[in-house]
Amino acid sequence: MSIAIVGTGPAGAAAARELVARGAAVTLFDEQPRSGGNIDRVRTTTQSTALETLARTSPRVELRTATRVLSTEAGGRVWFDGGDGAESRDFEAIVLACGAYDIHDPIPGLPAAGASSAGALQALLKGQGIVPTGSVVIAGSGPFLTVVAAGLVRAGVRVTDVVDRLRLSDYLRLAPWGLGIPGNSLEFLQTRWRLWQAGVRVRHGVGVAEVTDNQLVTDTNASIPFDHLGLSERFVPQTQLARTAGCRLEYDPIGGYWVVVTDAVGRTSQSGIYVIGEGQGIRGWRHAELSGERVAPAVIADQQGHSSPRPGRRGRRRFLIGFARGLEHRQHARSPERRRRDAVICPCEGTRVEAVDEAVSLGLADLSSVKVVTRCGMGPCQGRYCEPQVTARICAAGATPRGALNQRAFSRPVSVAEVIDDAG
Repeated sequence: MSIAIVGTGPAGAAAARELVARGAAVTLFDEQPRSGGNIDRVRTTTQSTALETLARTSPRVELRTATRVLSTEAGGRVWFDGGDGAESRDFEAIVLACGAYDIHDPIPGLPAAGASSAGALQALLKGQGIVPTGSVVIAGSGPFLTVVAAGLVRAGVRVTDVVDRLRLSDYLRLAPWGLGIPGNSLEFLQTRWRLWQAGVRVRHGVGVAEVTDNQLVTDTNASIPFDHLGLSERFVPQTQLARTAGCRLEYDPIGGYWVVVTDAVGRTSQSGIYVIGEGQGIRGWRHAELSGERVAPAVIADQQGHSSPRPGRRGRRRFLIGFARGLEHRQHARSPERRRRDAVICPCEGTRVEAVDEAVSLGLADLSSVKVVTRCGMGPCQGRYCEPQVTARICAAGATPRGALNQRAFSRPVSVAEVIDDAG
């Protein structure tokens, strides 16, 4: 039994481990040079990830890092590029563990020199050991802000401020769920302690109004200077490969993203395609790991034509989902009621909020139509960053979004010659 797993973070690693234990052969794909995803990423050659060890010791594991997966098909075909051009391979099942990425809201003054996503700063630190110089400000909402800030402080970076739209009372509301996840609570306290020791000012209940001349202006009219600014408002699932396979999606208005529709273990609307981890909704790495463990018995049972066993650890899963959904509700409740119409909503094309609002006022409620009128989603990122924002504008106008952006056959640019060579 040959299974493809896309993504080597906690979800993909857990799925691989459980599938191999049940006798399946797995091929893992990851576009990063090393496996581990954003959570377990390592840089030194003296360290090995759990998957690298598994690949060395098991003949049923093939680990393909530095390989971009371009497309997946419902029949089990995976298109990928490992550096020698596009090629394809057929599998009996495909498990997508593609993770998530952080985005920030449209803010007047962006794009701006020195400003990026907070996730980008963390990825540079963890993946390549690159750190920003000068003063750094981290802003947006949620506990990820302090995680990034604490990691930068540990690396010797001068972080001056963390600006969090959530209030302390919002975090206290999550405490009942957090008690069932000791690891989350401990990490929260540890990051706060590290920031306090470093003299980092953490501002709660404060939002970002605009960015101008290397100054972050808050909604309380405070100006905070920075050399580098990391912004993160919320996370969005990576659904592009599920879309190429034709999996059904639905919009989650509380999370503010399009998510793949799955059952409790990760089955999608397409037979043989499974989505685990953050692709099921933003639930954190502990839930991602658990979802990888839960999907393996279902994949084996489906391939053998048996009924799958009832998934276990339902109590822990309930706590993990409860905490994550509670956080999304608090972030949604604290989102600004109004957006500055002059803010850029699509950085790739330079489209502003006012252009999207005008298109929506004409009655357009599907993103592909808005894309034609405004060019949102036509840029290099293919809507990864503007799609959630445009959908939010449709909802703000009182309309119901009727469909996500249309997905190209390949999620990344591929030359015609490469496809012809592989087909020939």
